[in-house]
Amino acid sequence: MTTIVIKPKSKAEKNLLTLLLKKMNIEVQVVEESMPNYETQKAMDDVENKKGTRLKDSQELFNTLGI
Repeated sequence: MTTIVIKPKSKAEKNLLTLLLKKMNIEVQVVEESMPNYETQKAMDDVENKKGTRLKDSQELFNTLGI
């Protein structure tokens, strides 16, 4: 399973990304903790270890997903 970790810049961006990803049948879990939980930290570590992809913003995510 692919994990996408997103830190939205605004509530509107969070709502838009959640809606779009759900429509694409991608599981969405929004983390709103000040410190990342285990799963989020693992996903961030995977990206740093070249096992994932780091994206700058929602536009780059859309381009990667082909939206």
